[in-house]
Amino acid sequence: MKQCPACGQLSEDHSPVCPRCGTAFPPPPGPPGPPAFLPRSAAPLPPLAPKVFTWMDVSTVLGFVSSVLGYFFASVLLLPLGLIASILGFRGDRTRGLAVAGIVISAIGLLIKIMAVLDELALLPHWFTNGVW
Repeated sequence: MKQCPACGQLSEDHSPVCPRCGTAFPPPPGPPGPPAFLPRSAAPLPPLAPKVFTWMDVSTVLGFVSSVLGYFFASVLLLPLGLIASILGFRGDRTRGLAVAGIVISAIGLLIKIMAVLDELALLPHWFTNGVW
């Protein structure tokens, strides 16, 4: 049953106007359509699962940070730690590029440190550390 908005008379659901005063009833609401911002073929995306850090991710970040800090202080401790932690973190999928950077940085730093120690101990020839010319 519908109720007339003008006079309050009840009438059948299928009648288009009020039988008492003749006021037209508003059209019935249609089925709800898709949201205006989505195309008709697009389905709503499922909610994203939270990303959980694994021990490999933590190891990679630790290795990269210790590799970079090893250039400035405590290189005997931090550069090997960076190399080992970055190698362990390389097995992870999300931080593989950072692990490669940590491996390269710490390997180059270790080579520079070894050359500096061997040069101070005079175990390398002069032409090797200073160049031929």
